[in-house]
Amino acid sequence: MLKRAGRGVPLLLIAACAFLVSACATTLPAIDETLGAAETFQRAQDAADRGDLEVALQYYTLFRKNHPDDRDRGAWASYEIAFLYHRMGRDDTALSLFNELLALYAKEGDALPPGPRILAEKLTALIGGNANKAP
Repeated sequence: MLKRAGRGVPLLLIAACAFLVSACATTLPAIDETLGAAETFQRAQDAADRGDLEVALQYYTLFRKNHPDDRDRGAWASYEIAFLYHRMGRDDTALSLFNELLALYAKEGDALPPGPRILAEKLTALIGGNANKAP
């Protein structure tokens, strides 16, 4: 009788683990799309600072969509989006986005703040150099 009861324990453990994994799955919060430029950008920065990278991506993307005329913060948002992909280990996407940002700088020049360009150049060199190394 005890042997028979013992067989159900592994199944019970598997079921409990599956429940815990599904209960811990993160769902992204609803993003208020009516926020102003400063508040949207600040929420993106706050999310990135606390490690909520997907939420930060949502806010930076929303910023670029809703505030295309804010060129300075738009350049920073583009840099931050690429950097967030790098932080998530998605260097192919990050590299592509950094290159898009650098192409914008090649076209726009001094009309944009220099910070995102400088950082994008450094990270592009870093990521590109690491991508060429054999594992």
